[in-house]
Amino acid sequence: MNELLKKIHEYQLANGAKEEELSSMDSHSVYLAMGIADYAHRSQRRENGEPYMAHPLRCLERYRRMVGIVEGDPFCIDGDLMAKHHVPFEGVQEVCLLHDVIEDTEVTPEDIKGIFYDLGFKTYFDLYIDRPLRLITHDKEVPYDNYIALVLENPIASIVKMMDLQDNLIVLDLVALNDYAYKRALGYLQYLYLINSKYQFIENIQSYLSEYRESSQLVL
Repeated sequence: MNELLKKIHEYQLANGAKEEELSSMDSHSVYLAMGIADYAHRSQRRENGEPYMAHPLRCLERYRRMVGIVEGDPFCIDGDLMAKHHVPFEGVQEVCLLHDVIEDTEVTPEDIKGIFYDLGFKTYFDLYIDRPLRLITHDKEVPYDNYIALVLENPIASIVKMMDLQDNLIVLDLVALNDYAYKRALGYLQYLYLINSKYQFIENIQSYLSEYRESSQLVL
């Protein structure tokens, strides 16, 4: 077994996971990404003291709410219709969960790739996760404006960055609302606007949901 995956399994078991839950993680790319992120961020906390993993989980849930994904319901989305309305789906949930792992933990891009490859997700990882995950990872030597320009090259990275920025804009989760926090929030709002100006994710999601609801009613 991949050595890092073995450590992730041991960590999950030590925290009460059942063997069947590990099997589910290893056979589903989203749960696999969740397991990697949970292990990678295991000892980290946010500025406000909450476990760091709460942040990527909120990014995931925000995306799911926006596009109407319901946990355990295989009929709650229409992939073809999402594509028609230019709403990214494949890879988005995984990148939501992993978006801070490379930047903020000891887990490397090659570590993540190795686990996905070893568990049979090579093609999926190469097509939908590898590049957006690398683009959304901020090299601190790169100015933030330049970093956002790189993120904008890829729609998956861009929509995940919107989830990330939105979560960081929750004012009541800040430790203080001072001049620094205010200016940072204004910057985040500007970047949200830039991303949406290029991809129109907000408008496209609404168009997708509207057509999806209409088609669902016709089927019923």
